[in-house]
Amino acid sequence: MHQTAIEGQCLDDSKSKRQQILKAAYDVFSRKGYHRATVDEIIALADTGKGTVYNYFNNKEQLFYTLIQERGEPFALALEKIASSNLSPAAKIEDIIRLSLAFYIENVDLWRVFIHEVRGLSESNQSNFTPEMLERYKNGFQHIAGSVENVLSEGVEQGLFHPMNITHVAYSLFSTIMMMVYHKFVDTDMELTVRNIANLFFHGIMRQ
Repeated sequence: MHQTAIEGQCLDDSKSKRQQILKAAYDVFSRKGYHRATVDEIIALADTGKGTVYNYFNNKEQLFYTLIQERGEPFALALEKIASSNLSPAAKIEDIIRLSLAFYIENVDLWRVFIHEVRGLSESNQSNFTPEMLERYKNGFQHIAGSVENVLSEGVEQGLFHPMNITHVAYSLFSTIMMMVYHKFVDTDMELTVRNIANLFFHGIMRQ
């Protein structure tokens, strides 16, 4: 019984230390970007030893990937929940816009670094990620966009939406949301931004 309690405490301490490292990594990557951030800075901010960091993460690239993955996973699951709900396709799209705005606002600095690296917009004009890691990021975003594609397909099947290239439209929606956040075009009343994006998405700019 005593041994089990000790083991449980060790697991809690290990989880806490790992989260402490990821929290420090979030701060350093968000402020300095991927290229200029160093593991030594993360170690100093996390107030831990180099060996402890490398017990959890092989290198800076894996640390950044884990950070993106763990920040993005709850978002992806929430999108799937919306897509599989009993709401109408139009209501699902509005909820997806609302959720996405909140997510990117909360993580804007880190995701700005991420987008720059994936698109090769870093200081060296090329991505600092390996091709294998870029492919993993691409697959991850395709999974996220897939929830929107499912909603769009549902709307088309029900005759509510025009036939379309659902992949292009899904990516266009995310691009609009990201740019609104990155350029600080989100209104203080976020619901106003949700409605504006939804109206543009559903009706375009032409008078009916």
